[in-house]
Amino acid sequence: MKIIDQILNAFMAILPFLKKKGAKEVQDFTDLVKGQFDYLMEQITKFETDYFDLSEKVRQMYQEMITLNAQLTEALKRQCTVQDCKERQ
Repeated sequence: MKIIDQILNAFMAILPFLKKKGAKEVQDFTDLVKGQFDYLMEQITKFETDYFDLSEKVRQMYQEMITLNAQLTEALKRQCTVQDCKERQ
């Protein structure tokens, strides 16, 4: 019985050390995952910002194309020199 008590005492002495080592590895892994998550969230935020900025620029360019097309149509109507031209005003 005394031998079992000594073995249990030895395990009880070693167990906290192993638990702390495992806890440190878990904490290191958790920190690594948190760092990767933060990096990915930063990249997603940057991508989102760039996407919406680009989307706004495309919208503005499309609006400018519509305006220029309307101006071109008006200029072509004024150029029509044929007397019976339907497009002429």
